[in-house]
Amino acid sequence: MMRNNALRTTFGLLAALTFSASAGYVQADDKYPSKTVQVVVPVAPGGDTDTNARLFNKYLEKELGQSLVVVNVDGGGGTIGMRRVMSAKKDGYTAMFFHGEAMVPKLAGLVDVGIDSMEMVAIALLDNTTVLATHKDAPFKTMPELVEYAKANPRKVDFGMLTGGYPHLVGVAMQKQLGIDMNLVDVGGNSAKIVALRGHKINLINVQYGIAKDYFSSGDFINLGLLSPERNPLMPDVATTGEAGFPLEFNKFFFFAMPKGTPQPIVEKFSAAVKRVVENPEYQQEAKKFFLTPTYMAPAAATAYADKQYSYFQQFQKLFTGQ
Repeated sequence: MMRNNALRTTFGLLAALTFSASAGYVQADDKYPSKTVQVVVPVAPGGDTDTNARLFNKYLEKELGQSLVVVNVDGGGGTIGMRRVMSAKKDGYTAMFFHGEAMVPKLAGLVDVGIDSMEMVAIALLDNTTVLATHKDAPFKTMPELVEYAKANPRKVDFGMLTGGYPHLVGVAMQKQLGIDMNLVDVGGNSAKIVALRGHKINLINVQYGIAKDYFSSGDFINLGLLSPERNPLMPDVATTGEAGFPLEFNKFFFFAMPKGTPQPIVEKFSAAVKRVVENPEYQQEAKKFFLTPTYMAPAAATAYADKQYSYFQQFQKLFTGQ
């Protein structure tokens, strides 16, 4: 009898502890977020990633009921910021906003970490606005002229990029697909590339149309074409490079991620808030100003989409080392 009572007491304590732990976990999730969430943006201020993060966060704050602070952590093709997120507490108060460039350093053999090293939260944006741009005094003004000039003058086309970054991938892939040999010049991210092109330090960049539009309008920059298989309906007058006979495709997706192992209820709550922003008509109108397409993908679908992109980019992997 005493033994049965002891067993009942033991099981009762275990049940109470289990219920208490479970209740505490749910309660913690119900309260999340109860303080400011830090959003790491692994690039310098001023580029499209930074702009997109700040615009999105303005609406996301309202959905989460807490402030979000953007922290720019530049360097290493985004890997310094990525590692900061990876090493943060798994409590939902450190997130990352970035794009497909997170895959490139690993492809280039520079690091052993990538998107799969973090907890995917959601894809929030698709960016079909990448164009090739040159300055008004460049020796080429169209895609056919660029290819002709590059073939006749190897390594005379100075392509601005960031080593281990997305433009690095674009540069090596263009060389293969167009059969040309360019001089890949590390000048930094989008903001730095625009400054370098304006100063004629380089004569070719890939850039998001929205952040370079004023330079196209003023005539300082010349748009050589959209790097997409079809025109973007938000900017229908911008022709693709394929229309000139040189099909190239380099689009970007923007996503949120958290440290690997962040509790799923937190991930799902944050992801659901992202979905509501994407569906917000006011946000959609603001995103249109930058010719962006708000697009929500839940964690599983976002992971599958990122994996598919990585598989596509792997065809260019050996080009980083000149193999």
